[in-house]
Amino acid sequence: MDEFLSKIENFVFDILGLVLPGFIFLGILIIPLALVDVSKISCNDLDNSYILSELSTISSLFKNYWDEKSNLITLLVIILAYLLGHFVKVFSIIKYEILVSFFDKSINKAASYIFEKIKKFFNWLFQLFTPQSLFSTKFYLWLKDIFKPFKNTLSKVFTFESESYYKENGTLRTECINIINSRLNTNYPDKWYSLYKFSTVITNQEGIKSMSAFFLAKYNLYRSLAFIFMFATFYFHFFFYASAKYISLEINKVTSLISLTTFLLWFTFHYKYKRYWTLCGNETLVSLYYFLNKKKVNET
Repeated sequence: MDEFLSKIENFVFDILGLVLPGFIFLGILIIPLALVDVSKISCNDLDNSYILSELSTISSLFKNYWDEKSNLITLLVIILAYLLGHFVKVFSIIKYEILVSFFDKSINKAASYIFEKIKKFFNWLFQLFTPQSLFSTKFYLWLKDIFKPFKNTLSKVFTFESESYYKENGTLRTECINIINSRLNTNYPDKWYSLYKFSTVITNQEGIKSMSAFFLAKYNLYRSLAFIFMFATFYFHFFFYASAKYISLEINKVTSLISLTTFLLWFTFHYKYKRYWTLCGNETLVSLYYFLNKKKVNET
């Protein structure tokens, strides 16, 4: 029974993590076919635009072969969606690695350093006229509370690295390492990934009920969707630019809205990915801590 449930879990994981993102990515690629009549696009525009050229090719393939080989095309689309799911998953990981390096470890640190320098300068300027610190005034504290939501939102948009677990649970990690080293008489590495893998093995072997697998599937899905809608934001922008004269007036009026929607969807899944990354790690850490202290818990 456990083996059957494990297979079901792996199947659902593949659906959420690979097939679903693959279908969504494929759908976004061909959505423009419903917005413009490719047959009316001039040869010159097709030659000058890679996006329009590819859409024209896809449209021709569907028109020429759908009636005769619809079953084969459907099967190929499913296989393609699964393969694209792998592509999306890999490149979403690469995307976050690049953006963490570019923003979190470079631009954000520089911006934070400059901001702190500016704050110190204004505080120094303020103290030339009064002995009181600017940061302790009611006006500054009021402004800080007013702008706090905007600061938090900007932070969520422009930060791409997420905590592996809740900061307040850092002591649990230290205690888990100490218990493992004490009981096994070893020097287990104090590296998060090593501890995470140790916890997942314990959870599976001991049959501990944990939400970590659910959170893992969620954050994989949301990371892929964040990549897809970041791609969609740029993709639709270039498509609308290249096909502006072939799109109906009604659609032209909402092109900005479509681009804004894809951006907001990117932000939504970007935020949810970071949240579920933290939840997954935290659930794994707490599960390991529970197992290592299970005897003490049962004695109370």
